[in-house]
Amino acid sequence: MRFLTYAESADWCGERGYPIRKREGYIVGPEPDIQADEFQRVEFALPRDSGRKVWLARFLYGLVDPSPELLIWLGDWAVWPSGQHMPLFSRFRQSFREHRPLIDAPAHLVAPDEIEDGISILTMSLFFLWDCHVLTASGRDVVFVSHDEFGWFGSRDGSVAASVSQQLKDALGADSSSKAV
Repeated sequence: MRFLTYAESADWCGERGYPIRKREGYIVGPEPDIQADEFQRVEFALPRDSGRKVWLARFLYGLVDPSPELLIWLGDWAVWPSGQHMPLFSRFRQSFREHRPLIDAPAHLVAPDEIEDGISILTMSLFFLWDCHVLTASGRDVVFVSHDEFGWFGSRDGSVAASVSQQLKDALGADSSSKAV
């Protein structure tokens, strides 16, 4: 696993056709701008149960286009400080010899043989209610989960988005708030 700064992450995204935006009034750097119309999105609510969050992280990770690498870019990790435990995440990163604080290197470049580590990052994002972007190297698919307890899968391929919409409905059940947008 490699850890990228804001500038390195923006460069990685630019090389793969992901738009980037700089949010005015924020101390930190840019972030992916995947709200663009080129992505067909399927929205869903985040489960409250921790077991369902682990299941959802695995499920979402399995939906994205298998790529030579994925970029998992974290943001807004301090919105709900009482719901997070930074030492847990810092120790996770230190196990990969990464000692910079999250604000200095918020993105994680995950190789195919590091799937479980990528799922772990997404799981902690769900537990701690952090913003998390999962971006494929192909530039086709994205996953976003928000600190506001919703998320979405997006694809530049409409047939993939339609298939994921059905998979989410089947997996989350009739009580799901999954919807295509």
